Amino acid sequence: MREARVSRERFRSLAEAELAAIPKPLRDLLVNVAIEVADAPGEEADDLESADDLMGLYTGPTRAEMLSADAHGSLPAKVYLYQENIEDSARSREELRREVRLTLRHELAHHFGFDDEELERVWPEGA
Repeated sequence: MREARVSRERFRSLAEAELAAIPKPLRDLLVNVAIEVADAPGEEADDLESADDLMGLYTGPTRAEMLSADAHGSLPAKVYLYQENIEDSARSREELRREVRLTLRHELAHHFGFDDEELERVWPEGA
């Protein structure tokens, strides 16, 4: 599995490329979302079962919540990509790119209000 390990800079470049590959009309709908790369889940995942195995996490309000009349000065939502767990799931650079793409898109789907159950039903590959 050693070939799926990359530097943090290279991993961020992969994530940026996969974000850029999302069709522009969808990217334009993202509201106040930051992408953060971490080695492994930290405090943001403390309340979750099986946090050690997470490849990504979405925290913060959904797009609809951010756009509501009650939203004042919301902190950005965050998509966390956990590099070590994503790398551990990949046996090659191509699989690494695929896992980054699927994880990023899965977490961004939460921004649009999808929960894990809905994602598994409508997009089993990315759930």
